[in-house]
Amino acid sequence: MARKLLAGTFLAVLVLTSGCLGFILGDTLAFSANKATVGDGALSDTGYTKASEKQVETKRSFEVAGESREVKVTNWVTQYEKSIGISGIAEGTVAKVTVLSSPTFEVADKPINPIARYSNKQLVEKFVSKYKNVDDIRETGTKNVTMLGTETTVSTFSATARSNGASIEVNIHVTKVEHGEDVVVVMGVYPKQLDESENIYRLIEGVEHEQ
Repeated sequence: MARKLLAGTFLAVLVLTSGCLGFILGDTLAFSANKATVGDGALSDTGYTKASEKQVETKRSFEVAGESREVKVTNWVTQYEKSIGISGIAEGTVAKVTVLSSPTFEVADKPINPIARYSNKQLVEKFVSKYKNVDDIRETGTKNVTMLGTETTVSTFSATARSNGASIEVNIHVTKVEHGEDVVVVMGVYPKQLDESENIYRLIEGVEHEQ
């Protein structure tokens, strides 16, 4: 009787965890985000244009049942930019905005994707850590805006960027919301002497995300 009870319990566990059974046995789990972009209306209002759009795959390893298993994550990254000058003669990019959508997911009932847990400051630090010429990051203010139907805090940071022996102060705006099964992050960067803050807020409000 005890053996039958044990067998029944084991079967129930298998049924409840059948979606992860292959992962436990050695298969790779895969999670994909839906694309997030800025709507045409917001782009028209602010003078920004789409510069690139791509899927970025990352792989992470986790330990489950004493064995190392791999999770493949597919993110969407869309970048926008704004230029000034005479087109084709002396035009240059003055501001860039990145929209990232990344899937939220769980392994063994534990939320895994770290982006969903990062604060705005951590997001900026992760971003600039790729660039050795950016430092002295400090928060200078916040503003609440609505993105994808959710009120969210946009944090503004000041930083120093160095290029060809010269230094320039830049502003960085960042925010994120969880929408559907993804987390959507928006980050904008521009020279401090150019006030693009209102345009960045408008772009954030104009974000669209497929579900």
